[in-house]
Amino acid sequence: MLRDDIYQTTLNSEITFSGVGLHSGKEISVRISPAYANTGIRFKRGDIPSSEYVKITPFNVYSTQLATSIKCGDFPISTVEHLMAALYGMGVDNAFVEVYGQEIPILDGSSLPYVKMIKEVGIKALSKKRKFLKLRKKMVIEKDGKLIEMLPSRFMKITTHIEFDNPFIGYQKVFVNITPETFANELAPARTFGFKNDIEKLWSLGLAKGGSMENAILIDNDRVINQEGLRMHDELVRHKALDLLGDISLIGYRFFGHVRSYKSGHLMNNIFARSLLVSTDLYTVEELDEKVAIDGFELKPEAVAAL
Repeated sequence: MLRDDIYQTTLNSEITFSGVGLHSGKEISVRISPAYANTGIRFKRGDIPSSEYVKITPFNVYSTQLATSIKCGDFPISTVEHLMAALYGMGVDNAFVEVYGQEIPILDGSSLPYVKMIKEVGIKALSKKRKFLKLRKKMVIEKDGKLIEMLPSRFMKITTHIEFDNPFIGYQKVFVNITPETFANELAPARTFGFKNDIEKLWSLGLAKGGSMENAILIDNDRVINQEGLRMHDELVRHKALDLLGDISLIGYRFFGHVRSYKSGHLMNNIFARSLLVSTDLYTVEELDEKVAIDGFELKPEAVAAL
């Protein structure tokens, strides 16, 4: 079958939703609209008349404390990573995101609600081809015992390792070959998580006002407090992989490479994304030809016709 990832995409129609902001605790509305090819993902503050759409990159990130926060000109928007992961993971290249507040609603703490909304409206292919970042040489970022590296690959792959000094979490690892199907099934349902003591401290400081067991997994020593438990036995490491994908997506290209991370968070993810973009000797940016993939090998259509 012909590759379906050659051409840029957008949404078939508008998505609107609202919910509570994790940090502000306020009700926030969001509108995501279809966009032309080569628009990328652009954000603006709908509640500020002077705000204009800005195409976000890793260099728009101004804070990675507790979330990935960007600036649209002078105006902040926090907690973009779960939405960005959903758009990227589901293959949406172009969209306008209008946010009526200072952050993206946390919803259930995962990317699953976004995946459902994207599937409901559908995705439309555009006439312009995608540009892919194709890694040629290995790249490594290491700091304070944390590491992210990217190796050349014919696919988009992520391996994530986490390790906590906590009897419930300990060491966990997950590998995902990223496609819309694997993202929707293996990463999107994974919710953000935190520790009971940390959350109580944040609440005492007036932070994480919208945080609750409705939108996060809460861990107390060696157990999950949430009555329903985990959605997957390794949900925590899968959420870290989701965050990593959302933070990398700000590079603005789909990529061919295998990203492997160890104990990374939003800060390391952003350092990696910035470093990748400026390391132009390590990669090329290419368009794909219309080829057919059979058992992992690409064949020209005329060769397939002869089979």
